[in-house]
Amino acid sequence: MYFEQLKLLHDSELYEDVKQMASIVLTLYDNNTYTELLSATQKYQCYVFYGNALYHLREYTKAEDLYKKALLLLKAINKTKGKSSQSAAVTSDITSDVEVKYKMYQCLVHTKQYKEAMSVLEGISTKQRTAKVNLALAKMYTRSGMDRSAITSYREVLRECPLALESINGLISLGLKATDVHSLVLNGLPSDISAEWLTQWMRGQSQNTSQEFVNAVVSFHYENQSCLKDNVYLITNIARALFLHGHYAQSLLTFRRAHAVDPLHIKHLDVFAYLLYKEKKVTELNSLCHQLMSASEEAAESWVANGYYALLNKKYCRAIYFAQKANNIDSTNVEALLLKATGLFELNKKNESVMHFQEAMRLAPHRYEAYKGLTDCYLATNRLREALGLGGRAIKTIGGNVRTLTLYGSIIAKSPTSMTKAKPYLEKAMKLDPTSLEPVYVMADVLMEEKMYDKGIELLRSYLQNQSTCRLHTLLADFLNQIGDEAEALEHFHKGLGLDRTNLQARQGLERIEKQGNTGIDSIDSNYDVEVDDLDTSGNGPDFGGSDVESTWSDTDFS
Repeated sequence: MYFEQLKLLHDSELYEDVKQMASIVLTLYDNNTYTELLSATQKYQCYVFYGNALYHLREYTKAEDLYKKALLLLKAINKTKGKSSQSAAVTSDITSDVEVKYKMYQCLVHTKQYKEAMSVLEGISTKQRTAKVNLALAKMYTRSGMDRSAITSYREVLRECPLALESINGLISLGLKATDVHSLVLNGLPSDISAEWLTQWMRGQSQNTSQEFVNAVVSFHYENQSCLKDNVYLITNIARALFLHGHYAQSLLTFRRAHAVDPLHIKHLDVFAYLLYKEKKVTELNSLCHQLMSASEEAAESWVANGYYALLNKKYCRAIYFAQKANNIDSTNVEALLLKATGLFELNKKNESVMHFQEAMRLAPHRYEAYKGLTDCYLATNRLREALGLGGRAIKTIGGNVRTLTLYGSIIAKSPTSMTKAKPYLEKAMKLDPTSLEPVYVMADVLMEEKMYDKGIELLRSYLQNQSTCRLHTLLADFLNQIGDEAEALEHFHKGLGLDRTNLQARQGLERIEKQGNTGIDSIDSNYDVEVDDLDTSGNGPDFGGSDVESTWSDTDFS
């Protein structure tokens, strides 16, 4: 009688009631020696119901313990199975041991016991493994660096579910050729399903893995195919490929388009948050945080976005706390590691920052941002030789593109004795992409140090013909000030501040000219006396970096 009522509560998803009632029923069973309240199989199912309730209530350790008890009891039941035909009939209606073991795996993952989680899944015989078990195993094997076993498990998923895109992406990321994966998928698909779009999808994923980002964008680009037009997953794949190639401006525009198509989409939106942080889009980033948190508080991307919002407002401890929240949800999230490393760097915890940048590099060897962050750490601690080695490694691993050549050139330029040697790398970077400004900025710094003012002015004027940024105007103003042209220098400082009112270099440049007393300027326009902290960062949505978490993050060990 009790069992039917407990089952009703479980099926109705009244988990708090299941938790209490299951405990009571099991206690009654243990203390009642006269009548049998439950059969052995019903007691097993009570354990499972109890475990399920605890799992849904996020009491993972206790849930795992209940699942263990259930499996031990099921083992005893199976030993006596042949002795009773009634027992055999009943056991056919209970939760399978495969499902219970999968639940145990989920509990162990939540408590970060990854080795134990993998061991539980491996305890399921190969013939009994379902698609979700094989997918979970594939992820565990990938995490542990067991690529061959991961490939085998992903293959098993596709044999059962040919359109499992996560397994397709997993196989491609592990180095399998798109053609091999394609043939595996086609073998399992019904003949009446068109796979033309899938062919392009797999080609794009394969090109991403092999760092052919421009080709990946072409493969993902289905603007002229109405059947997949405005698909948010496709657009975010294009945006991510552009980001990985270093085309931040185009990537930002594409992410904006994806977000407009589906404001509650989450996947890869942590990269979008980084781009908004990089461009100091305070109000837009705050709005993104609000939308991501409303979509899900259980996604790492939501916390990463809030972390970048905190970082932009110079609330570094809070940024680290949010990064750790994201890492607790998904320990393989590279953006969370980069965010935490950046926050630690800003707090002058360079050694801890180095460790997190290194971990990000281990998980994503081709991520430029990890190399750049780690290089900054080395330079900040006067480890120039290590920075040079890392810059060379970036060129070998990622390739000799604009970003890596600029990075290597900027490291060489840190040494006064070898500053001239930086020029060939910077010139090559400028030639590879005439629209990229980072090598221009570094080259301008080199020319300033070498007191080659005329060349610096010529370089900056040529770029200002097609592009106008605060930094270009500020650098040109510095050069003009050096040759005594304070009037034009003043003009460019004002233009720079007109583009970015928070730029301290431009403001300080104006102050220097005022102190020189050569221009007759009495004061600086107070309209430009603004810093990042003075900006209105409230936006239209709530600030998720609020005081409700102050007591938590202030005591957190961030190392």
